[in-house]
Amino acid sequence: MLVLMGDNFMSDGLERRTFKPGQIIFAQKSFGDEAFIIEYGEVKIARGDGRTELIVGMIGEGELLGEMALVDSEPHSATARAHTKTGCIVIPKRVFEKGLKTSNPIVISVLNTLLRRLRGETGNAAKRTLS
Repeated sequence: MLVLMGDNFMSDGLERRTFKPGQIIFAQKSFGDEAFIIEYGEVKIARGDGRTELIVGMIGEGELLGEMALVDSEPHSATARAHTKTGCIVIPKRVFEKGLKTSNPIVISVLNTLLRRLRGETGNAAKRTLS
């Protein structure tokens, strides 16, 4: 869970966005350039194959979603939909990349490796479940 101190971080290119119940935050297979920190509300995470939708999780306050879109250029592996009225802090990719420029290259390499493995495992698990 992420803990943010005060509103000082908002001046760093971040913004707040509100979603109504049922509103899609991002869709599976769409390309993204933002991540979201949930300030309040609940978000349903689901994967589908065009015929069936599988709810893979519910996340709430303090949770991060869409973070993989900040690291690689792959499409979203799931759909995120507001389950209740949800407020999020939006992290644009350009803000994230600005922070990465000062990071150790080893940390970046580890991050990319973990993300590649996670995408592979998540995709395999969903295929097995939806079959």
